[in-house]
Amino acid sequence: MKDAILITDSTVELLDFKRYARGLFEFEEANEFEIEYYIPYEQESYFSISKDNSMFDLIEPDGQKIIVSEFDKFNVFACLFYEFGYVQSLIVSIPSDRKIIVDNDHGAFIRREDFLKLNSYEEFVKWSK
Repeated sequence: MKDAILITDSTVELLDFKRYARGLFEFEEANEFEIEYYIPYEQESYFSISKDNSMFDLIEPDGQKIIVSEFDKFNVFACLFYEFGYVQSLIVSIPSDRKIIVDNDHGAFIRREDFLKLNSYEEFVKWSK
């Protein structure tokens, strides 16, 4: 399973992702903190998003500085997935007036426009400016 961390402005909430993704895939609520998408019996279709602002405390100090410099208030969402394209599709569906940064969990904090230029999860993990 692969992962990415989405940092958004504080106006974006978990259930907003269901609305943003409408027409792409249908999220189901797993519980009040997580929504997920999967097609039973289809390998590698799983994709979930959970809100967890406490993850900020796990980010390295340099990363925390980047986030604080970009956002007055923010929300942190963890994404788990098999297919990188699901994350890119979701990012595309988020309105452009919503600020978003994607943390590759390997020290890089990537702006939406740069993230969408990536061709694979491998590029995402190795991304550096």
